[in-house]
Amino acid sequence: MADDIRPLPMRHNVGRALTHDEELRLLKLAAAKPEWLNARLAAVVALNTTMRAGEIRGLRWQVVDFIERTITVQRNTTKTDAGERVIPLNAGALAAMLELRERAKLLFGVEPQPEWYVFPHKEGFTKPDPTRPMSGWRTAWRNLTRAIYCPACGHLQQPAERCRNEKCEADIRGVRSPLHSFRFHDCRHHSITRLCEAQANDSIIREIAGPGQCSSQRERAYMFLQRVGSAEYTGAAKTHTTSPRT
Repeated sequence: MADDIRPLPMRHNVGRALTHDEELRLLKLAAAKPEWLNARLAAVVALNTTMRAGEIRGLRWQVVDFIERTITVQRNTTKTDAGERVIPLNAGALAAMLELRERAKLLFGVEPQPEWYVFPHKEGFTKPDPTRPMSGWRTAWRNLTRAIYCPACGHLQQPAERCRNEKCEADIRGVRSPLHSFRFHDCRHHSITRLCEAQANDSIIREIAGPGQCSSQRERAYMFLQRVGSAEYTGAAKTHTTSPRT
């Protein structure tokens, strides 16, 4: 009978968590072009709060508490009815929210109203509407994560056969961004993985990320072990190289 019992398949494509250097590269790259501003700010929020793209688009100023440094994710923006939660704002998330508030003041000339959306509809056009949510930043995110630097001249551009710098025109067909496969939803996976690395218990992770933070605890643990295992292997290799046993 035991031969007839098969273990449940374990999904390994649960998302991607960035290394520290990759995270710095992403944020530095996102700041390189003004048209990537929304994608950058949304990514900073997601990387530091575990929030989904839909939850970020649905954010209104009335749920942002700068005194308590929290965001309340309401049920109408969550994936499930049980997803309402209060998320603490760390330094990175708070800085992003302050930048968004200052930007709203510049756009509309007054303090953001409680019912306004943090990411207003049609921002960048002649008449942005803060009473409607932004549709998204998919194009900006795709261009951001696929952008490459020419190895010859350092010009930032989208992948092509030749460098777009007329003074260079180097062959860049083999150049690929290390962030090419990083989805926006992976920002959430990255944030949850960081909570695991900080040894947060399951109840804290559920309070911050919600009950549907991953398909299962096993998947979240798999991502965590990938990071820890890689670090332990690297550390062991360095120890073996620098201090061999005698």
